[in-house]
Amino acid sequence: MTSVVRRTPFLLWSGALACLVVVLLAGSRDVFWSGDFMVEAWPAYKLLMAGDVHGYLQHLPGYTGFVLTIGGPSALLGGLLGGHETTVYRLSALPGLVAIAWLAVALARHARDAGLKGWPLVLVLTAAGPLVLRAVIDGHPEDLLATAAAVGAVLAARGRRPTAAALLLVAAVVAKQWAVLAVGPALLAAPTGHRRLALVAGAGIFAVLAGQMLVHPMARSALTTTGDLFHPQQIWWPFGIDASASFTAAGHGVKTSPAWLRPITHPLIVAIALPLCLAWWRRPNRSLDDALALLALLFLLRCLLDPWNLGYYHLPLVTALIAWEVRSGRDWPVLGLAVSAATWLTFMTNHERTTDRPFLIYMAWSLPLLVLLARHLYVRRAPLPYRRSWPVDPTSAGRLSSPSTSTT
Repeated sequence: MTSVVRRTPFLLWSGALACLVVVLLAGSRDVFWSGDFMVEAWPAYKLLMAGDVHGYLQHLPGYTGFVLTIGGPSALLGGLLGGHETTVYRLSALPGLVAIAWLAVALARHARDAGLKGWPLVLVLTAAGPLVLRAVIDGHPEDLLATAAAVGAVLAARGRRPTAAALLLVAAVVAKQWAVLAVGPALLAAPTGHRRLALVAGAGIFAVLAGQMLVHPMARSALTTTGDLFHPQQIWWPFGIDASASFTAAGHGVKTSPAWLRPITHPLIVAIALPLCLAWWRRPNRSLDDALALLALLFLLRCLLDPWNLGYYHLPLVTALIAWEVRSGRDWPVLGLAVSAATWLTFMTNHERTTDRPFLIYMAWSLPLLVLLARHLYVRRAPLPYRRSWPVDPTSAGRLSSPSTSTT
């Protein structure tokens, strides 16, 4: 028995690392395909490898924290190894893939120890699901790291490790600013240590976001506005206005965002998290594991309310759903698998941006998922009526009266 227990983490890690290698190689076969890496991050990395630190700092994309802490060292190491774009990209993607693999092992091990039949699927779907691959193909390894750290923070808080949870929250926000949505669920998942978690995470996240907004205008813009890109797979699509011919010719679609909408969506996504967290906190007899369902709800709203919504945006949603299903004792990660498939259908199979079809398909599954999560979190279920197998004789001091022996 001991040897089996010792072998299990090795087998889980072997499977997770195999997934890591497959995703890394398959997702980075062509970094020139028009993915965001070449447009957003590579110009800064190229300047850094040439020794132009000032130019590197001036060309940082909106996710400055990741490019400074992970991308910069990866570019310098990649320069020593030959300076190829693919090498630099793979080095920058490794930390996020390792973090996702770590999360996959933790969830699969919990599922296996709980006797859940679908633990191998939990491992593969978390470490090498279609949206993990999509994030790598689309040139956004920072979303891998932010996803693993955000979901890991809620799990750490639930496991009575508030300091670890706080540090993971800070790491998640350093990687990508949307991870600030995980703060409320992490606090509500923690049985103890709320003050320490709030102080450490709050101070760290405030320093990160304040530094980005003060120093880098693109980071400030990413926090406060969504720009003119306007994709069908989001709730604001009916409010879009006709785009210019040049905008449409560039492949951005036939609609663009109205001016009134651009400055409100990102602040709204963050602002709506507070009342949702408070409403769930006030619910009696709530399960702390449902903090992962709350996290999934906030990530789903982030996708629904963002006019720039893309397929890989749903990676944190899918990962939170898988973690919730595992912690809830469900044999199979049905929701995680279904949302992965639905996202692929909506964004990759129906990727055109000139008709309402992607909008209708997206609403057809995202709104029912929203209702399902909200109903589970906020609708108070009436207790089942107490039923006896037969009536009680009030004169018998609570003695059960069988129909066959009744004295009536």
